[in-house]
Amino acid sequence: MILSAGLAWFALVLVLLARALRQFRAYRNAEPIKAPWLGADSGSQFASTGSHFARQNGGPGLGSRSSESLDRGSNNSPTPGASPSVAVVVPARNEINNIDACLAALCAQREVRSGYSMIVVDDVSDDGTAAAVRDWCNREPRVALISSGPLPKGWLGKPHACWQGAIASDSEWLCFIDADVRATPTLIATAVQTAEAKGLDMVSLYPFQELGSFWERLIIPVGMLFIACAKDWAQASNPAHPEANANGQFLLIRRNVYYAVGGHAAVCGAICEDKALAGRTKQLGYRFGVIAGERLASTRMYAGLRSLWQGFSKNAVDIMGDGSSTVLTAACALLVSWAVLTIPIVLAVAAASQPSPASLAGLGLAATGSGIALGMQAGTFRHFKVSLFYVLLFPLGATTAAILSFRSVILRRRRQVTWKGRHYQLEYAVRPDPPSTDKL
Repeated sequence: MILSAGLAWFALVLVLLARALRQFRAYRNAEPIKAPWLGADSGSQFASTGSHFARQNGGPGLGSRSSESLDRGSNNSPTPGASPSVAVVVPARNEINNIDACLAALCAQREVRSGYSMIVVDDVSDDGTAAAVRDWCNREPRVALISSGPLPKGWLGKPHACWQGAIASDSEWLCFIDADVRATPTLIATAVQTAEAKGLDMVSLYPFQELGSFWERLIIPVGMLFIACAKDWAQASNPAHPEANANGQFLLIRRNVYYAVGGHAAVCGAICEDKALAGRTKQLGYRFGVIAGERLASTRMYAGLRSLWQGFSKNAVDIMGDGSSTVLTAACALLVSWAVLTIPIVLAVAAASQPSPASLAGLGLAATGSGIALGMQAGTFRHFKVSLFYVLLFPLGATTAAILSFRSVILRRRRQVTWKGRHYQLEYAVRPDPPSTDKL
């Protein structure tokens, strides 16, 4: 009995390890291609504040203004020695603590000479975000500010803001970046070059996730590890597979493809509009891929327990695919995390009362399995540059993540979501057909 239990636990851990390693290899295979026009000194060091970037002035693109519509020409054909035209759209709702550093980094992008512009869409902010962006417009001709306007019926805030920014641009590529993303100087050029070299129509880039508070460090690495064990990350770039994992912190898409699939208007009611847009892109036959962007950008997704609580509760169901998968994954994570500690203890007590070579072998297998599981978690914490002290709190982190996942399922069944000060009652289906607009 002890031998069987130890062997079963050891085998289960090996299966989880194999899945995690497969995800790690797939992630490493998604490394970006360095743009050939970039110089040898185009390093990938992170800069966490805008003061690390020198602002580029006098570049082509937008005039210094705030407006509801932008009229500018762009060259959609890339020329040797320069990247294609790119419009970066930054949806911003109450981002006063992030917008300066974000724009400073975007203004410092290298080799984006052909019609590079930045459009900040103020989504009814009340913290001074719009005023901060206007100051940038006065100093940097490539930055423009537009207002998202009132939220229409059936729309969520971020899809609406992204759509407003997209229809204000006529660049060859549209790049949607969250305001809390900090870009290295080669981010845009490298992402565009990778997309073109791999023949991709849409790209999702995964920045390095910075973890500041105790709760971020406790929950996020554990959650990411179990998502890696549950989901097949490699299938996101497989055209024949429906899986479309995407990260809305950075999305790059060809403008003609964006409108062909309906853009954010086609996913206006989606909680995870990034995943919905990527799925629609693949469904309609366009090429979607992911890029490991940890050396190109960084972000702090949540700034404490409150935003983490709301964010995980909002996104968990969509990340896992549906409510049943979310509950199953959360339950398994909860059981496995506590089993890491309890199984060796229980088998040690049993082996002490019934000592035999078989029972000792079972105990050894169980202890080895738990050691491997803790090593997996230690590697995850190291990846996120978090103290290994948190490995000791592994079961607590998994328990909290499971509670958030269960809450996400409950809220989704109630069709309720709260985010960025807005309370949504999900009553509207995602529109299946591309919208009618003069910009198409």
